[in-house]
Amino acid sequence: MAENKKDKNPPKLPSKAGLSKLEKETLSFWNEKKIFLKSLKQTAKNKKFIFYEGPPSANGRPGLHHVLARSFKDIICRYKTMQGFNVPRQAGWDTHGLPVEIQVEKSLGLKSKKDIENLVPGNKRESIKLFNQKCRESVWQYRDLWENLTNRMGYWLEMENPYITYDSKYIESLWWIFKKISDKGLLYQGHKVIPWCPRCGTGLSSHEIAQGYKTVTENSIYIKFKLLPKQKIDKFFTDEKTYILSWTTTPWTLPGNVALAVGEKIKYIAVRTPKKELLILAKNLWNKNLFEGKIEKEFSGKELLGLKYKPFFNIKELISSSSYQIYPADFVTTEDGTGIVHTAVMYGEDDYQLGTKFNLPAIHTVSEDGKFKSIVPEFSGLPVKNTDTENKIISHLEKNNFLLKTAPYKHEYPFCWRCDSPILYYARSSWFIKMSSLRKELQKNNEKINWVPAHIKEGRFGEWLKETKDWAISRERYWATPLPIWQCQKGHLSIISSLKELDEKSFSSGNEFIIMRHGEAESNVKKILSSSPENNHHLTEKGKKEVALSAKKLKKEKIDIIISSDILRAKETAVIIKKELEINEVIFDSRLRETNFGDWNGQNISVYKKISKNKLDFFLKSAPNGETLKQVKTRVFLALKDINSRYKNKKILIVSHGDPLSVLAGAALGLPNKEILEEKKYLLKKSEFKKISFKNFPFSDEGDLDIHRPFIDEIFLKCAECGEKMERVKELADVWFDSGAMPFAAINYPFKNCPLIEKNKFFPADYISEGIDQTRGWFYTLLAISTIIKNSTPFKNVVCLGLIHDKNGQKMSKSRGNIVDPWEMMDKYGADSLRWYLYTLNDPGDAKNFNEEDLKKISQNVFGILKNCLIYWLTYGTKNIKLFIRPSHPLDLWLSSRQNQTISEVTSFLEKYDIIRAAKSIESFINDLSRWYIRRSRGRFQNPKNKSDISSASKTLFEALLALSKLIAPFSPFFSEFLYQSLLKNSKNKFKESVHLENWLKTAGKVNNKKLLEDMEIIRRLSSLALAERETAGIKIRQPLKELKIEKINISPALLEILKDEVNVKSITFTSKLPKEKEVELDIDITPELKKEGAIRELIRAIQSLRGKSNLKPGQTVNLYLENYSPEIKNIFEENWPEISRACSLKKLLFNSTSSSLTKEQISIPNLGDLIFSLK
Repeated sequence: MAENKKDKNPPKLPSKAGLSKLEKETLSFWNEKKIFLKSLKQTAKNKKFIFYEGPPSANGRPGLHHVLARSFKDIICRYKTMQGFNVPRQAGWDTHGLPVEIQVEKSLGLKSKKDIENLVPGNKRESIKLFNQKCRESVWQYRDLWENLTNRMGYWLEMENPYITYDSKYIESLWWIFKKISDKGLLYQGHKVIPWCPRCGTGLSSHEIAQGYKTVTENSIYIKFKLLPKQKIDKFFTDEKTYILSWTTTPWTLPGNVALAVGEKIKYIAVRTPKKELLILAKNLWNKNLFEGKIEKEFSGKELLGLKYKPFFNIKELISSSSYQIYPADFVTTEDGTGIVHTAVMYGEDDYQLGTKFNLPAIHTVSEDGKFKSIVPEFSGLPVKNTDTENKIISHLEKNNFLLKTAPYKHEYPFCWRCDSPILYYARSSWFIKMSSLRKELQKNNEKINWVPAHIKEGRFGEWLKETKDWAISRERYWATPLPIWQCQKGHLSIISSLKELDEKSFSSGNEFIIMRHGEAESNVKKILSSSPENNHHLTEKGKKEVALSAKKLKKEKIDIIISSDILRAKETAVIIKKELEINEVIFDSRLRETNFGDWNGQNISVYKKISKNKLDFFLKSAPNGETLKQVKTRVFLALKDINSRYKNKKILIVSHGDPLSVLAGAALGLPNKEILEEKKYLLKKSEFKKISFKNFPFSDEGDLDIHRPFIDEIFLKCAECGEKMERVKELADVWFDSGAMPFAAINYPFKNCPLIEKNKFFPADYISEGIDQTRGWFYTLLAISTIIKNSTPFKNVVCLGLIHDKNGQKMSKSRGNIVDPWEMMDKYGADSLRWYLYTLNDPGDAKNFNEEDLKKISQNVFGILKNCLIYWLTYGTKNIKLFIRPSHPLDLWLSSRQNQTISEVTSFLEKYDIIRAAKSIESFINDLSRWYIRRSRGRFQNPKNKSDISSASKTLFEALLALSKLIAPFSPFFSEFLYQSLLKNSKNKFKESVHLENWLKTAGKVNNKKLLEDMEIIRRLSSLALAERETAGIKIRQPLKELKIEKINISPALLEILKDEVNVKSITFTSKLPKEKEVELDIDITPELKKEGAIRELIRAIQSLRGKSNLKPGQTVNLYLENYSPEIKNIFEENWPEISRACSLKKLLFNSTSSSLTKEQISIPNLGDLIFSLK
């Protein structure tokens, strides 16, 4: 037999550190070696696989559900990258809307819009400005946490250059989309009943409302409207006790009642009650549980039309010739209620339509903040969705004999998706996108999408599309994309599509500006910083000549006004020009001075480089007691803005200094700071001048382009139709419009990157994934906008993810104390374990009940097993073997076939976005590798028959581990790297720098023996049955048995040998006489010879166990010391010493002796007695 001698170069065993520590080490390796960047670079010229990152908001802490979504995003991106696709992964941030505003309101202690507008007492503009500045700051509150989570869980995302929805370029693209919507006749302003949040003071869209429904139990009330007497109904007349019965779940709408609606063809009855009242209701809806009585009359609804009734409340504003009458309506049914619908025009869509048809008063009894108005004196100022208010309404009805009864009613009611306040359906003006006209197109585009789970297409999402409503797009808030709609007093509209168009259509001062840098001065020659008016650094003679030359060139410009810095070198420059141009005076303005160099004034310019090597840092850093470039920009911009407002139709020369002029020119164009520095055009040489353009853009008070309120509201346009001033409408866009437009706005389309859209290099996405709730959110708005703009689906494949609950199925919340901290889980079990758990917990779209115990099992059963397989190869396998060795052993051939079968399955599943089955296939292979291949190959590794056999086994195991490192790379990026690097360090074969730079595995031309796979399955099944018989008989596996009988099968002798070895029998016999319903039969008669052999195996196992406890290395020889043994045991050792010593790497056998070993072992051998032994 060939010995598996210890390698000359011992294997580098993996760290004993837990998964979490290994992962952090891997993160350092990735960051140091820039592996993610390299993965993008190596595929840069390849076909793109387009992925969209749904933008989260960084104003809230990330949670476990974000790990879920990011895991499902990352796996496909990594898989496609390994397949050779170029997969850009631009990060994005959702930065607008109610989620942000409400958080800021809470932080500032504000409770209403009035509070916001009085944040700076008495100054609405400054209040909105301050509030929006707080919003802008708040959206980055948890950015570090988000980026930390993204990094920690191994989600590779390009976070350095994200798209940001509040960015001016992003908003400009949104404006272009609005213009396209308008051009297609889909944008309109309407007065409709819309979902209204009284707390937030804004309307909401149908898809926002769909996310906020809750099951509630409220009071429903049956109410009696008293019909005026002497009115004819069919063949009888009403009297003082004739009432018509209605039912409502919204008592707060009753003060606004102006009509009742009935179905003309519905059968109604008049029922006399024990109180002698005559109550009218639909025949099908009366029962004795509602009230006792006897039917006196029966008639159709047509007979009720035109009847008048007494109002519950005396509200003069609601009185008209059409008020308090009964009208026909198609929406009346007999499914519930009474068949008579109470109509409050302003608080229901059907009600509103009925009111429009019959000219009913359209007057609000409820204010926008959800409180009764003063025209309802009984309840003035009371909140309508309030139990106490409701009780007062019911009490009023009961007191006036208008109440029949109350009954609890369980139903779904909408709540604000952000502040959780109950929604009111409330009539008011709003801007809408006519999505209802695009239902067919939306449905057609939906057919092109591969939904996972598949039922979403026709189910949750498809059904939603069938009922597509017009999108209430406008919001009456502060921090969001402003609607680009301007309107004059005559009602003419202008929809602006770009900043360029805004500039062109704005009222202009007519001024033109030229900027000029001073001539060469003594400070320039001496290379010193000079920023104080007291610094007497005159122009040099050369400087004066160059300025004079420039002055001559300026003559043709016909300058009207010169405004200059009051620093000496600029003043002298301005005076030379004044004389040459024969201008009366120069205006000196301290706001145009050089950058204030603070304590460095007068020092050599080299000191200025101390601030930073990166010029962009100069916007935030300064010399001690000096100015930042941002402060300079604000100062000179405000000067320019002031100058522009003081003059009309003038050509103005501004004389100043290098940096101030550069940032002034850039700011006037609306460029961000980075682009100002990149714009070399305005880096003027001394004495040089250039024209600049001062755009009519919305600028902040700091000189930054800012398209938000209040600055955008200060831009006025000239009406193209009447020439009058146009003001922007005050509404903002639904925040979901921002994210839905992301495929276009993220790349500033169509102002930049047109080929990316038009040549399908960024649109549509090949893949997206988010929570299933996004079927009413991002998934819908993506489809809506892309259908409008491109009449195309925005994504080809989408995986919808179920919501995560606690282990009991309860929603996670702070109040319940059941929130799971993802960092804690990753630190305890590893990010890979958490990812794998989320992939395999259940099908993606199913709700997920998180159980930490199950996560722990993943850590042990997947990565624990895989690590043990690696350690086994490192411990016993031959290193640096030739990988072209062709396997011949059936176990090697089988494992190679299983490996390729698994590669094929995983690839097939991932192509279908069937992630759970892909992961389960890998789990199955890991189990087969550990519990079958390695277990059945132990003898080949630990006591090999020859060198070629262990080489073949080592190669096979090595290749399986290498394949697994690549297979699991998209699923568990950290452990795959650890496994790959461990193999790399112990092999001379060529490896790439990282497993994530490897190509995806292919099976073409590789071993895939289907017959062998099927036969091995039979062998394993038979072995399980035989082992079950052993267990039933109480016979240990180490005890050999004589015979196993099975039915005759067409399987090779080599595989039967594996079965024989697994079951530990001396022979396998084919028979056709097995007991009924049995496939195997064991001969359980144990002869003395078999008993002796079993004892030897027990002894070998015990010695091997003690070797492990003593931390002995494989092949390390030691002596065996025996104590307290029987003569039979002594005989066994003496007669079988060569076999035992070889199996256990033993040198000498010493009887009645003890060693100084710290560990002794006592075992009991059946029928042979006890034994104590030790090793040294």
